Amino acid sequence: MCKVSIIVPYYNSEKTIIRALDSIKNQTYKDFEIIIINDGSNDSSEKLVNKFINDNKNIKCKHLNQKNKGPSSARNLGIKSSKGEYIAFLDSDDTWENNKLEEQINFLEKHKDYYILGTQNNIIIKGKKLNKIKTNDYFTEITFYKRLFKNYFITPSVIINKKALEEIGLFNEEQRYAEDQLLFMRVLRKFKGGIINIPLCTTYKYLYGDNGLSANMKMCEKFEIRNLILLYKENNKSEKKISFALLILLIIFSYLKYLRRILIVKLRKYRWLNEKNYFC
Repeated sequence: MCKVSIIVPYYNSEKTIIRALDSIKNQTYKDFEIIIINDGSNDSSEKLVNKFINDNKNIKCKHLNQKNKGPSSARNLGIKSSKGEYIAFLDSDDTWENNKLEEQINFLEKHKDYYILGTQNNIIIKGKKLNKIKTNDYFTEITFYKRLFKNYFITPSVIINKKALEEIGLFNEEQRYAEDQLLFMRVLRKFKGGIINIPLCTTYKYLYGDNGLSANMKMCEKFEIRNLILLYKENNKSEKKISFALLILLIIFSYLKYLRRILIVKLRKYRWLNEKNYFC
């Protein structure tokens, strides 16, 4: 048994997977296991992971393999194989700060009524940190209704009490976009949650529209609205209802956010082109 099971799916991640695993190895909190899932990679990722495991025999590691089915299927496989009281997630191209688990476990052990906990995150693009934390508060509670209007949780920041997953269920493997957010909202509908306002994980790409992939943004928006409709249809499972009027408001608000994202991506691309031309 261990306190935390860390789920790390990867697919053709030879350039980043060891960076991610090293950030786990360097955690100040040590009572964890790493469950690494190869989602059908055909590059050298698997060899690199095997070498990491052989070089770090003091760390509890499981290395699982499956045909390429996507991150939700891989995460579910990892959860089903886990022994920990808490489940944490790290994607193969992201990293954690050394004190990430220590901060979260300390909070959750002191506040047993909280079942899902995220953190703020760093965004680093080409070595430049882009984001700024807008609060001095250590912790912010995120209610179900608050989450409906804004996404406060990015997957590599999240740790969940396994009891919540046993009651709510796992990731929807049929859904390729926004499936993580659907699960987090289902957990928040039943249990208390929040975020630590310290950047304890780092992503190395934009949270949306990376490389100007507007088609992916369109699919994300489609499934974000689908999530809202699913939650509306699940009203009979919870005391926290979504009225039809609220559903319409949420859909309109979601679409406005989508238009804002498109504008930001276009401005980002325009600025990058100007900077590139300027420095030529």
